[in-house]
Amino acid sequence: MSNGKISKDKYVEKGRISKTSHENDPIRDDTESSDDDYDVTPASPVPEEYQDEYTAIEAMHKCFYRRYSACPAFYVGSLIKACEAAFSSAMIEERRPVLAYIHNDKSKLANIFCSDILCSATIIEYLLKNYIVWPFDVTLEANRNMLTNIWQEMFQDQLLNDLDESKYPKLIGIKRIAQAQQGDSLVFGYQPKLLLEGYVLVRNQKISNRGIVANELAIFKKECDENEQALSYYLNIQARLGRNAILRIVKYITLIDAINAFTINILLLLSESETTVEICDPDILFINTILPKLKPNQGVSLRLTPIWYCTEQDLSRLISFINIITLSLLNFQDKELIIIYQNYFPRIESLCLWWDNEVNFTLLRDLLGYLKYSVKRFEVHCPGYVCPHSIPDQCGTQFFAAYRIEYFLFDLSNFPLPPTSDCTEQLPSCFLITTVNLIKSMPNLQYFQLITNVDSISKLLDLNEWIRMTSYCPLLTKITLRLLGHMELDEEMSHNIIEIQNKLRSLPRKTHFQVIFN
Repeated sequence: MSNGKISKDKYVEKGRISKTSHENDPIRDDTESSDDDYDVTPASPVPEEYQDEYTAIEAMHKCFYRRYSACPAFYVGSLIKACEAAFSSAMIEERRPVLAYIHNDKSKLANIFCSDILCSATIIEYLLKNYIVWPFDVTLEANRNMLTNIWQEMFQDQLLNDLDESKYPKLIGIKRIAQAQQGDSLVFGYQPKLLLEGYVLVRNQKISNRGIVANELAIFKKECDENEQALSYYLNIQARLGRNAILRIVKYITLIDAINAFTINILLLLSESETTVEICDPDILFINTILPKLKPNQGVSLRLTPIWYCTEQDLSRLISFINIITLSLLNFQDKELIIIYQNYFPRIESLCLWWDNEVNFTLLRDLLGYLKYSVKRFEVHCPGYVCPHSIPDQCGTQFFAAYRIEYFLFDLSNFPLPPTSDCTEQLPSCFLITTVNLIKSMPNLQYFQLITNVDSISKLLDLNEWIRMTSYCPLLTKITLRLLGHMELDEEMSHNIIEIQNKLRSLPRKTHFQVIFN
């Protein structure tokens, strides 16, 4: 027998010697009687002390034919060569996973599994078309040690360091993975997955029979095919766009969106380039499998929505990301959670709050009392606001100072809604007055930006309120009104804008006031 894979044609011919006309029958459970089963004939035991993988596999191949009159097409060669052969084809559809079969002759289940399942015609035919099968016998300690060394060298894995005979035989699927990115190229490795141990499937703990094993092999084959397609897609899109363009795109989307767009292999590029990312609603699977592939300093932004239910334990898994500086909360209501988040991420500098509905000014005012000194940037994004005069006890004078806030963005551009219980008919400057009262809690504010509908401009040109704002914020140097929509300013509006600009510039702090129409 020459080194390399056993000839398929030669194998198929020999494997059919003892078959009957039922070889193409549907898969049967092991409890069924079938002429498709091979007779098990007594033979000398498999184990011998092998010098190398080639000798070991050739001995197993011969023993299987003596015992079961049939045998899967074993790859005769080293495990690394089997893996290289499995994934060497330029055609994705020709690539196949490796199936490692680990045999222990002391296990009572080994001969049953081989005779009833592994050496049945249906499994043999399926493996021949879809897998490269690499076997090894670990009955003797010397052989087990040899395989352990092979395994650790390839996978740094302790999967086979097991002396319990009841956990044999084992079926282990091996797929190719991208381990690192170097420039525009990927460095590939291989990843094992335990499919069967003893007579039980690992995935669902089902007792195996021929049909169940065939189905499990098909599931792993599909997983490998999808993985190869993802690798090919990633390499193609990287070749078309270039790595720099991909990295620029990633800056504007969340990590999960980047994975969905460029496959999970984007993590290699992100890790190599140490690109910072935004993490959104991380579940347990995401925290345990995705985040460990990044460096702790790469997670700088965390976005949480109401669907994300967290416990202290969930948050503790994120604590390794010590550089979280931006926290975005969607439809946030529980003010006390702010304290918890800030305790876990003490470097938060930017707090962004998003609402799908109107925001209550009292909630914003109270929330400022929970902010730590590290928060310098405060953003509120919502479609509208609840006028504080519409609810009793909403206009109290309780004061919380958020001393470190330097930038405040109030964005009302998200599907603008009219305010609830609008009192601007009686008090046109109601919104501006309430906003200034909120800003009163930000004595170190340097830049205020308001984004709203162009129809609101007439309610925002009260000179006295803008002067009042600057009196509360002695460091305020810039105010921007960004108005969505287009309108022709009448003479009075133009005059009011110019008057505000000139007056604020004449004050000791020389605040710059600008109005931008988008």
